[in-house]
Amino acid sequence: MRFTAILAVATAALLSACDGGSAAPKLTEPVAFTLSVKGMHCEGCEGAICGKVGQIAGVTACKASHTAEQVEVVAPAEQKAAITAAIVKLGYKVE
Repeated sequence: MRFTAILAVATAALLSACDGGSAAPKLTEPVAFTLSVKGMHCEGCEGAICGKVGQIAGVTACKASHTAEQVEVVAPAEQKAAITAAIVKLGYKVE
């Protein structure tokens, strides 16, 4: 009987945690912004950056240019810090 009670409590906790994502923060409308990124050398660098940035919630577009040393992103403004951190984590410098 005790196991059944524990199972019921665990099930209730899981169901409340999986309430359709209502606990996820609401993101604002995407805006376009450009970051100055140093350290890109080739198209592979561009692909690595956009691949990583594209995994961030709310990002709808990413275009990197190693020749212009820029990354253009369309995403909610509140994601700019996460995008910058992802690029830095890859080993590039965001100015």
